[in-house]
Amino acid sequence: MESLQLFLVEFDITDFDEEMARRIPEQHELLLRLMRSGTVTHFAVSSDREKLWIFFRVKDMSELLRTISSFPLVNYIRPKFYPLLFLESAVRAAPMSLN
Repeated sequence: MESLQLFLVEFDITDFDEEMARRIPEQHELLLRLMRSGTVTHFAVSSDREKLWIFFRVKDMSELLRTISSFPLVNYIRPKFYPLLFLESAVRAAPMSLN
């Protein structure tokens, strides 16, 4: 079984313009596909829209860089990389209703 590495990548979002705004839906769809494949586990954007955080599960730094280079917003974000030892989270499911 291949061992995967965990990374938190913090992106500074550069000046927002119309071209960037047009690329956001495509970026969002790509992140959702990466979540379905297991490459991305979580992502969040700060309320001031200046930061994007993405948690990745990848084979190595090369795969991480290839993935980021495929982002529609690649020219609008500056990454900082944080290798992680582990990542834990609590996922809460809504209570089931039989009514």
